[in-house]
Amino acid sequence: MGQIVITEYMEAAAIQRLSAAYATLYDPELGKAPERLRAAVGEARALIVRNRTQVDDALLAAAPGLKVLGRLGVGLYNIDLEACRTRRVEVIPAAGANADSVAEYAILSVGMLL
Repeated sequence: MGQIVITEYMEAAAIQRLSAAYATLYDPELGKAPERLRAAVGEARALIVRNRTQVDDALLAAAPGLKVLGRLGVGLYNIDLEACRTRRVEVIPAAGANADSVAEYAILSVGMLL
């Protein structure tokens, strides 16, 4: 069990940095296995997900010590925000994290049209 549970793909360098400081469980298949995920989050203080992992009240109930939920990517549609608020779990989305890449792509696309 880890203090930080990562349920979907994440860059190896980021996992190494987290693992150097905290007990970290990285299993990119957990997002597709709700029962295994509920069993894995019992001691978690932080949970990092992408879009496949459904964060609902049942999952939060299985993680009584959870304090923070990180969402890699855009959108929060897979996270029950009200359940997080009720359980005082802070949700941290990666909003704007790829803004530079999107701007570069847009400029390149315009350049291709000229």
